[in-house]
Amino acid sequence: MTRKAAEPSRRQPGPRRDKEPLHCIAACGREVDIGTCVIRWDQPGSLVCPNPRGRSACTRHDPRLNDAPTLPFSRYRIHNPDQAYEELKKTVHQFVLHYDVCWTSRHCHQLLADSPFKGSHFYLDLDGTVYQTCDLYWKTNTAPADDGLGNERAVHVEMANLSWQARAEESGLHLLQTDAYRKTDAGWLLNLPAGRRQELRLQSFQPLAARAYGDRGYFSRKINGRTVRMWDFTEAQYAALIRLCRGVHELLPRVRLQVPWDPEQRRTPLDRLPGFSRFEGILGHAHVQGGNKNKGIKRKYDPGSAFDWGRLRRALSR
Repeated sequence: MTRKAAEPSRRQPGPRRDKEPLHCIAACGREVDIGTCVIRWDQPGSLVCPNPRGRSACTRHDPRLNDAPTLPFSRYRIHNPDQAYEELKKTVHQFVLHYDVCWTSRHCHQLLADSPFKGSHFYLDLDGTVYQTCDLYWKTNTAPADDGLGNERAVHVEMANLSWQARAEESGLHLLQTDAYRKTDAGWLLNLPAGRRQELRLQSFQPLAARAYGDRGYFSRKINGRTVRMWDFTEAQYAALIRLCRGVHELLPRVRLQVPWDPEQRRTPLDRLPGFSRFEGILGHAHVQGGNKNKGIKRKYDPGSAFDWGRLRRALSR
């Protein structure tokens, strides 16, 4: 972190017209420099949350924004940012990690924009670019969790990764004819379609999987009852995610710099956690959502079998 002050810096909210990307994430007019590229909703070239909502535990906004149909983004106004920030710090205690099953973050944004209710606070692109789509004060409907209250207590990041859709034989959504990754001298490289490459901020970026499992390249582990086969995230994504986790913690201290850990197995469990709603820290969508048929909540598996929980845990403990 580049700033170690006890309190995140404050600024007057308003549109940013700088052409260069920022390095700051923001909540209620306070911002933290995370030392990596951030393109925020108030900047040119931004991705704006298509479906924000108000959190029921926070009161510094029009309560009609909590569950109403999506309104124009300008309607989502925070009254008294200082008091709003104090409420937010008490309310949010989880940072939930997702894969987006998309080629790029802009691809993910296109799909969420087609939904009447979905969104995410952050996107993390293949090249490590972080997009913040709205103030963290707002709720985004990305992971209801098995109790239906997951979005109230969390902020979210969608990380670009095709997951099992990268394998041609499992590509029911993207209908790939061949695997999306090919083995090169440098490692396993994602074959980005030309149109998708143009969506990256760094168009010359080579999206190599940070790790590979044997000759096949992809990892395979069972998560919440499903065998998930996927290639790893990029080195740039891991580096940016570590900085983003620290920044979220600095803004929202109840999101502790810890991940789920099984001391007996000496690893991070992948299935839904017992007592998932009480966990304070950084965890996956699969940790909070094993599925609840009574509430119509689907089973989830992200950030998947390839995600390097050990690396994140070690980095955050330093």
